[in-house]
Amino acid sequence: MIDVCFIDINVPGEVIDALALLLADTELARANRYRFDDDRRRSIIARAATRRLLGRYLDADPRSLVIVEDEHGKPVLRDREIEFNASHSGDLVAQAFANDTPVGIDVERRRTLHDCLALSRRYFSAEEDDIVRSAADADDAFFAIWTAKEAIVKASGKGIRADDLHTFTVPFRERRLLPVIGGWSVAAVDPPLDGYYGAVAARTGDRRIISRAITPAGLL
Repeated sequence: MIDVCFIDINVPGEVIDALALLLADTELARANRYRFDDDRRRSIIARAATRRLLGRYLDADPRSLVIVEDEHGKPVLRDREIEFNASHSGDLVAQAFANDTPVGIDVERRRTLHDCLALSRRYFSAEEDDIVRSAADADDAFFAIWTAKEAIVKASGKGIRADDLHTFTVPFRERRLLPVIGGWSVAAVDPPLDGYYGAVAARTGDRRIISRAITPAGLL
């Protein structure tokens, strides 16, 4: 099973302050380096949610968890009892957890693209590019495909690079995990806010995806 959680960052300052207490000193220092409050809020909620939810899965104190970076710079638990990944965009933080496979997740808020057709031609396979160009809403199709590709890149660490994106084709808006490349599968997930796109990737296998929204206050 893959557990996917979405968290809205729009909460009172006192909730953010309470969540900040869950962070390691280095994590809090990194969050405080952000110039804008929204970026700081996203960073604190993402890291606090990771620690709180991992703590619940493992029945452990969130502050006691040792999170390190693997050889590709991807955050992991030191003993890798549970695999996880996080993404954030706009007002949403997304988290994915699994106990038997590396995972990757991507969430994107829709925004106006200068030229999504040029981006599609550069980064997408010929099949994906055709989908974008034939879509009634090209930006909508672009983000649906982009999140699926990004989820695979994040799941693999740096095993798949941005320069490789055009070499494989992801299923379009498929809600069940389907194999794509190098043993990785991907599925679309539905964020709880309009105008957002999401996808989760994992090693190939028949795994159920559970998606839910969590309030930041529910992490306290």
